[in-house]
Amino acid sequence: MDTIETTEQESDLSRRQRIKIVIESLARLIVGLAFVLLMMRLVPVDPHLNVWIPIAMGCVMLAAFAWYFRLQLRRIHRARYPRVQATEALVLLVAMFLAFFSVTYYAMSLAEPASFSEDLDQFSAFYFTVTVLATVGFGDITPVTIPARSVAMVQMGFDIAFIAVAVRIVTGTANQAMKSRDEVANGG
Repeated sequence: MDTIETTEQESDLSRRQRIKIVIESLARLIVGLAFVLLMMRLVPVDPHLNVWIPIAMGCVMLAAFAWYFRLQLRRIHRARYPRVQATEALVLLVAMFLAFFSVTYYAMSLAEPASFSEDLDQFSAFYFTVTVLATVGFGDITPVTIPARSVAMVQMGFDIAFIAVAVRIVTGTANQAMKSRDEVANGG
């Protein structure tokens, strides 16, 4: 009887731990996504302001993206549950990636309203960024000027590279961490 009770208690504990891990991960995701949204909202909405402000925000976002990517690789390697950490990292990395291009398109639309087939607000810029990533191409918003088309082409190229490289690096780090833990657990 004691073994059955112990097994049931371990099972309940395991379920509670899994729920706790998911809740903690969701909380970190919400905070991270809120931070990305805040960064996007810091771009000025007045087109008469200096165009260097959005450019500076883009540079800050790129620096934050690089720092966060390195931080996440270390966190995945040290994490108790590397695959959960890897999933969390990928969601936030994609959000940061999309935010960077969204801010870029928004700044271009502010600086030169004729850059796109319609004026972009922050939501429309993010929507356009997602449609480019998804290669949907609805046609409702299109880049019209050469600079806008150039940035869209750069995003398309980075989309392919980002998906291939970031996913491979993050999942590879998670798999490596799992392998290291297995080796330690098996005494090897």
